[in-house]
Amino acid sequence: MRYSKNDEAGDVRWDDYQAFEAIAKTSSIKRAAASLGITQSALSKRLMRLERLLGARLIDRGPKGALLTYQGERVFARVLAAERELDRAARDARMAESRVEGDCSILISDGIANFWLARFMPHFLNHYPDIELKVFIDHDLGAVKNQVFNIRLHYYEPVDPTQITRPLASVHFIPFASRTYIQKFGVPISASDVLQHRIADQTQHLVSKGSWPAWFGDDTQKRTALFTNQSGFLARCVREGAGIAFMPTYMAIDDDELVPLDLGIQLPSKLYASYHHESASSQPVKTALSFLRTVVFDPKNMPWFDEQFRFPQADWLDKLNAVRESLTPASL
Repeated sequence: MRYSKNDEAGDVRWDDYQAFEAIAKTSSIKRAAASLGITQSALSKRLMRLERLLGARLIDRGPKGALLTYQGERVFARVLAAERELDRAARDARMAESRVEGDCSILISDGIANFWLARFMPHFLNHYPDIELKVFIDHDLGAVKNQVFNIRLHYYEPVDPTQITRPLASVHFIPFASRTYIQKFGVPISASDVLQHRIADQTQHLVSKGSWPAWFGDDTQKRTALFTNQSGFLARCVREGAGIAFMPTYMAIDDDELVPLDLGIQLPSKLYASYHHESASSQPVKTALSFLRTVVFDPKNMPWFDEQFRFPQADWLDKLNAVRESLTPASL
């Protein structure tokens, strides 16, 4: 294969090779032009320019279509090999970009850890295999901890000036019951009717006395049948029909046994991420924070984390699945 005496190898353009490749794959000038979104005339000019620069005929035009010549077969094989190399280089570049090494420790409540964050862990670990993520469960988010964590997720805004605090999402709590409970005791018909039902509560997230007093006042405590400090235990009890409890709206997404109750009762709460200034310079911490902000708690694609309250909808599971399906390496 040779170039003409009057042309330089550097004059060959990659889009000319792409034009030739399209013809080789379709055996048709017309179909190739359509696939590239250009006119047949423009495509023919690209092919002629490439043949002139290479000094060889690549395509024979005849009644059976545009067929490769011997030289065309050789060039076509090289073009495909070059494309594979370019794809490999692009993948390697993306992998190099995402190859963040180190560790990041996160302190988080058991409810968000088990019922939300865990859904996204495979995506994070697949994309960042060299980050060791250490997730610790905190059952008392208001307590002062001696151990230093890179990131803390919590429902209060700390006043420590050494910490950077950023809001992550709005979490809305509403009453839930199970289908088993409803079949046995019925559905509350109003907010006040809830007090005639079996109430379960927890001392976490919102107020020390639990969630129900925040809505109905301190007398609610006298009506509480079950009290705990663990979100996971509370959710399991509600699912088994133990009573009615406040839980985040996202709990309705993929568990048909849990029924959100539309009674005009809802408690909004801000979820914050806080970290020390020195942690902000760590690449693993930056990566984890970005993943939390743009993926795990993304209000644009997850309406249950929006500042405006929305009662659970039937399409929420589809929205969540769309987010998870979009988590390819190129998208993170």
